[in-house]
Parts: sequence; structure tokens; C-alpha cells
Amino acid sequence: MAASTISLTGKHNYNPLNLTGINNKSHSSPHYVIKIKRIIFDRYITPVLSKNWDVLKKNLFQINTILNKLDIYYENTKDETLLVYKYMLEVIKNTINTTEELNTLEDRLFDTGKDVAKINFKLPRIRLRPEMELYNLIIGKPDKNLYDKHILAYISELLKIEYIPFNEIEEKVKIKYNFI
Repeated sequence: MAASTISLTGKHNYNPLNLTGINNKSHSSPHYVIKIKRIIFDRYITPVLSKNWDVLKKNLFQINTILNKLDIYYENTKDETLLVYKYMLEVIKNTINTTEELNTLEDRLFDTGKDVAKINFKLPRIRLRPEMELYNLIIGKPDKNLYDKHILAYISELLKIEYIPFNEIEEKVKIKYNFI
């Protein structure tokens, strides 16, 4: 048991060390919590701070999975910082969706077609399945939405790897299907 000690200044200090030399402070986070925080920071927070929107778009496919894991991890650990990370991810997700909606509306508004009248509807962005979103990012959107089922199946298999980054998926798909 660690005790409170008095320093030379007369103030009480918490000393986590005891005669065994073992730190009794048990507030360290489990490794999976540290890992998910690092992933969120590397793939979402840092790109926002550096205005690297391309990285954000490429990693958007995993955001719902990470949000679900944050809920599970919070239930297990009651670590309040996980809620902060969850709220930051939700803000980032909503910001990206709003930005994409605005870009779409801007394209429609400033269309140089010779239409007499035009009606615009604001619809929420429809997200494709993650493997289809990744297919579009890596290979490009196919004509008439005719996706190669083998490539989609391979991307689906890659998505089963926990926290696999976009760059690794892109590299593996390009190598396997000779898109280099």
C-alpha cells in the first residue's frame, strides 16, 4: 500500500512506490485502449489538424467499427477519455459528410448546363458498403456499377483484419490484381 508522505515543502505527496519497488498505481489503461486511442489519433485527429482530408476520406470506412469498439471498451473500463474520443470521431464523421454534401450541392448549383429550369433536392449522403467505398477509392468507380465480385470479396477478407489501414488494403489489392 502506497502512503502519503510529507516533502520538504510540508505538502503531502502521493508516493506510489513501496519497499518492494513495485508501482501500486493501478490507473494505467489496458493495451487495447491505448491501441485504439493511437489509431484514432493517427488516422483521424492528426489528419484533421494537418488538413489532410484525403487520409480522412480513406479511413472513413472504419469509423463505425471504431465507434462501436469505443462503446464496448467504455463499458469494460469506464475510462471517461474513451467518451471524448468517441465524440471527436462523431464530429469528424459529421464534418466529412457535411463537406461532401456541400461539394455536391456546389457542383449542382454552378453547373454550366443550358437547362431552362432546375430542381435541386437535398438528400443525405448514402454510404456504400465499406468494401465498395474502398473499391472506388483504390480502383475507381466502375461503369454502370459493375463491381468485380472477386475484388470485393478480397477487400471484405482484408477488412476482417482488425484496424487494417487503408494504405495496406490498397497495396495488397493492387499487388494481387496487378494494378501497379
